[in-house]
Amino acid sequence: MSTSQRLELARNIHDGIAQDLVALGYELDLLLAATESQEPARKGIRSLRFQVDELIAKVRREMYQLRQVQVESVQESLTKVASQICGPLLNRLDIAEFDIPPAVGLEISSMAAELLRNSVRHSRGSQIELLLSQVENHTYLEVRDNGEGGATLESSRLGLIGIKERTELLGGVFTYHSDSSGTRVAITL
Repeated sequence: MSTSQRLELARNIHDGIAQDLVALGYELDLLLAATESQEPARKGIRSLRFQVDELIAKVRREMYQLRQVQVESVQESLTKVASQICGPLLNRLDIAEFDIPPAVGLEISSMAAELLRNSVRHSRGSQIELLLSQVENHTYLEVRDNGEGGATLESSRLGLIGIKERTELLGGVFTYHSDSSGTRVAITL
């Protein structure tokens, strides 16, 4: 996609979807301010308002990414992030070149960074691996370490749980295995 096409798409998103979401947020604020609303309804409206705010933030990120003069690929971004987070612990970086939709790319980058940070902070391992490939038109991300293992969804303090939930919201599959030989997390989108 050319720069002019990206800029036009960013403008169209701003003038359309983004403005509609902001207007929806204002309508929810008005409903919340209504004194006759019952508490269960207010809680539901508040929850919807937070969801709308999250959507607005996502749309804005997409617009800003589209407006970047030089758009960095997910692969380039992951290479930099992995090196910055892992430093000398990064033992293997196997990143295939293929097209990834921008919205999926943002999610992959965020989840990979979280997994890499977890490996550095918690694994007590000496090697971390990051793999990104395309398998049967799906994006496959895997992060492995040779640490002491023991990571569980119950003990993750929202890290693994959040990544699992994010993966499922995107219609993907999340798997992990953690034992004394290390931890392996795989995501297929």
